[in-house]
Amino acid sequence: MVVQVTRTAQRRSWLFTATDLPRLMSVPDPRGPYRAPVLQFIWDWNVAPDKSALVSEAPVYDGDDPNLLPAIAVVVHALAIRDGVPVPAWVSQHRAPADVMLFGYAFDTPYARWVRMRSPAVCDPHRVWFHPRVLDKGTPDWWLPWD
Repeated sequence: MVVQVTRTAQRRSWLFTATDLPRLMSVPDPRGPYRAPVLQFIWDWNVAPDKSALVSEAPVYDGDDPNLLPAIAVVVHALAIRDGVPVPAWVSQHRAPADVMLFGYAFDTPYARWVRMRSPAVCDPHRVWFHPRVLDKGTPDWWLPWD
């Protein structure tokens, strides 16, 4: 699905949708394969004129990463709740087999405990945790201090 953009997002003429993410999150990246696509999706969400169009279709993934679809689901869930957009039905179908950090940091570290204490409530049912400020990517608040 291609979603057209408004003038606020002049970098590209299209926005990432949830269906784009599995393919993009499967590309090896030394910073972690989820980071760039997920942050770009969040940016795109924050500038999209029709946010629900970005998540109307369920992402499909047939690879061997059990955390990929739960990672997409938790981000969509948190953004939708924050912005009053109906949470798509497909979101509730995805839960990681164990607690994980969104961007691959070890879960048993002081940093992970610090993030988990601040994570949005929607992280718990998906077992994927992230700092709520991640959702500010693409907004003026992105540059504010994180606690």
